[in-house]
Amino acid sequence: MTRRLRISFERPEDFRGEFDRNIAKGGVFIAGVGDLELREVVEVEIALDFLGERRTLEAEIVRVSEGAGVAVQFLRAAGELRAEFAAALASTAPVAQDERRRSPRARVRFPALLDGDSARVEGVTRDLSETGALISADASELPPGKLVRLQLRNPETGDPVEVRGRVARHVETAGTVAAVSVEFEIPAERRSDLAALVRAAEEVHQKRAAAGISGRIEELGMPNLIQMLGRSSPQGTLSASRGTEEGVLAFEGGNLRYVRLGATRGLKALTRMLPWSSGSFEFHAHVDALDLEDEPLRLEAALLEAMRRLDEASSQGAAPLDPAARFQVDRAALASVGSLAKVEEAVVDLATAGFTVRRILDVVPEDDAQVSAALVALVEQGVLRPLP
Repeated sequence: MTRRLRISFERPEDFRGEFDRNIAKGGVFIAGVGDLELREVVEVEIALDFLGERRTLEAEIVRVSEGAGVAVQFLRAAGELRAEFAAALASTAPVAQDERRRSPRARVRFPALLDGDSARVEGVTRDLSETGALISADASELPPGKLVRLQLRNPETGDPVEVRGRVARHVETAGTVAAVSVEFEIPAERRSDLAALVRAAEEVHQKRAAAGISGRIEELGMPNLIQMLGRSSPQGTLSASRGTEEGVLAFEGGNLRYVRLGATRGLKALTRMLPWSSGSFEFHAHVDALDLEDEPLRLEAALLEAMRRLDEASSQGAAPLDPAARFQVDRAALASVGSLAKVEEAVVDLATAGFTVRRILDVVPEDDAQVSAALVALVEQGVLRPLP
């Protein structure tokens, strides 16, 4: 069995320094490990605690320092390493670093609702401190600097807690926003209440994690993982992350209670998560209620329908469009086409508003295969012209 080593970074500036000094050059030194042989292939888990994320890379032992640790060489090219950590490197920008130094963030995953007046965004916290939070959510409509209200619930009592703050930065993925960092603006008289909430959230999360399981998605695959957990536990919550994206799935009594992945939910979110062949997961036998839950679905039926949708998308055979692509709408070509189907009308409206392919897929409620087919058809007809 391949052995796994671990190196963690609590602060973004520590990761940036180590990346520039060593990781970008293809290796890293891991202190405090032994009983390893030169040229042994291992897995190195790099825990980005400041983002609540982990990356696992294969590496080879190239130096063993008795009593000190080992040096490893990653089995990836330097360019691939930089691409793997692009989002994490972007998050090491100076903004909000002073706040992080004064108030370390703890990894906690609890439902959160961001209210920016013109947009309400549902998400799940990745980390939380007395000064801010990182939240898995598509906050494309909440730009940096935007004043927001963050609604949380005390994990012990269920009491709602509202915190005001400003959007500090976005964690981007291709064509959309995978997570948003919020800096709190807390009056002095409320700081003790927030500190108590953070402590309670951390304690509850640690208890759940200790009683739950975690691992790599590639060990089982998402379909097998969901089926296994759904059959073996009467209820539970599965959090899965791949790259900068993180999804959450909750089931209870054989039902799929909710699924969230960025702006998508329900079957659409499940269909996107099932093909994930790499990444990490955490599971605990508890379900947190959401303010905006859908009607529950039978878990087995939902998995079958999601697989059917994936098969349908695969059978189309068309090359996928760049998720970050935007379009210009050719009005003359649009007029010559005549009437459009409902999905095509929605696609044209969103393309006119400047939405990327990924955000069009997110916003249009029909399944991805239908929306993708509409996009391809409109491009072929010359109605949509990809912008350079």
